[in-house]
Amino acid sequence: MKILLSWVAAMHDFQKEDNERGNKVNLSGPTFNYHKEFYKHDKHVILCQGRADEPNPKVELLRSELNKVFNEHFVEVYYIDVLDVIDIDEIRSKVESYLLKFHNDDDIDIFFSPGTSAMQISWYLIHESSAFKTSLFQVRPAVHSKSAKPELLQITTEKSTIPLSSLMKERSLDSYVENYKITQSLKPTYNKARLIAAADSVTSLIYGESGVGKEHLANFIHKESSRAEKPFIAVNCSALTDELLSSQLFGHKKGAFTGAIEDKIGFFEEAKGGSIFLDEIGDISSFMQQSLLRVIQEKKILGVGTTKEKKIDVRVIAATNKDLLALCADGKFRWDLYYRLTITELVLPPLRERNEAERRELIDFFLKTKKKIFKRTKQLLLDKEVFQVLLKYKFPGNVRELENLIESFYVYNEKNVSLDSVPSRILVPKEEDKLDLVSVERSHIAKVLKMTNSNAEAARLLGITVNTLKSKMKNI
Repeated sequence: MKILLSWVAAMHDFQKEDNERGNKVNLSGPTFNYHKEFYKHDKHVILCQGRADEPNPKVELLRSELNKVFNEHFVEVYYIDVLDVIDIDEIRSKVESYLLKFHNDDDIDIFFSPGTSAMQISWYLIHESSAFKTSLFQVRPAVHSKSAKPELLQITTEKSTIPLSSLMKERSLDSYVENYKITQSLKPTYNKARLIAAADSVTSLIYGESGVGKEHLANFIHKESSRAEKPFIAVNCSALTDELLSSQLFGHKKGAFTGAIEDKIGFFEEAKGGSIFLDEIGDISSFMQQSLLRVIQEKKILGVGTTKEKKIDVRVIAATNKDLLALCADGKFRWDLYYRLTITELVLPPLRERNEAERRELIDFFLKTKKKIFKRTKQLLLDKEVFQVLLKYKFPGNVRELENLIESFYVYNEKNVSLDSVPSRILVPKEEDKLDLVSVERSHIAKVLKMTNSNAEAARLLGITVNTLKSKMKNI
């Protein structure tokens, strides 16, 4: 389809006095003029700030008049809930979401002139991104035209190949340290997260072990999005029963179940306009999977003990440490919910997979930040032996375990940290928690031997001879 798209001209599409048709629509305004002189489209969508459930009477009148005067032209109004009309990021993000949902494959002519300056800049950025098939037009009024007639002028620009949302000046990721360090290996993931943040209509699933920073990444997406000023609510789905999780997420009526002594709104309603982070999504029951699928699809919730659904406006970000594909294959997780959640996916690596330079960087980072928390005048110094032990340890609890360890050092030490302050589980780690090559090889051989029924089969899987295997087995 060929679509004409524009914002309503809040001032110039209307006038103070009634026109000859007995209303205050400006029949010489920019929108009416475009239809009179230049309209050659299948549909005109007039964008209006506001909500569909609270239609703007003036804009609805404009639409009605256009349809009556130009009865072969199809005109509709689409409401976009923009909180701040001068926030370019918010306007661009919400318009992009609308285009992705309804006009991703259409040819779009943008009537550039109507709207605020921020709206016009947003049109330019959307056009520049190359994400949609757009053309920009403006109208030269007859009084400024040599021909004494209105002229349609195309705004020609060279489209960028830079991905959507990278057109705005990029802030350094280093500014997001707070109590979390974005090391070099995480920067590509956080750059992807920034692109996801700009696409307001998409869900995202974050994979990663416990303690790698999934909630921080989800919060980053929220803060980088147009929803940043609205609530961000995190929920650990594995910690609650179906009844309690339903109540927490969707709310309940008084008396809906034992202990429901008053009406309660759920997190989806509480997070209105913001984001909800569903951690450990792989642990929820089939009943909750079905409930969440409906919420994501219909954007409506039904509280426990209620009969009337409520509309919601919430971005959903989920996370898991489980292999959801394997769970789907085993019939333990719904494929349709999986596909709804994984429109975009992000993966956070465990600490043991980051190189030594990054682990050093994290240790130094927590030594520095915890100094402020514990109000010390000087930063703790780790003995060389302590540093080496920490570099070799796998940290199965990931970044959270390392952070907690540094805090314990500040609790027990004033200046220096010796081996006496290092927990025994770290000084003498389990065989599978060691990082040196000999220990890793020994652990792997033992694992393969448990999987197989003979030395010959184990040797084949390991890619070595039986004699070599027997020699290595002496060290197990």
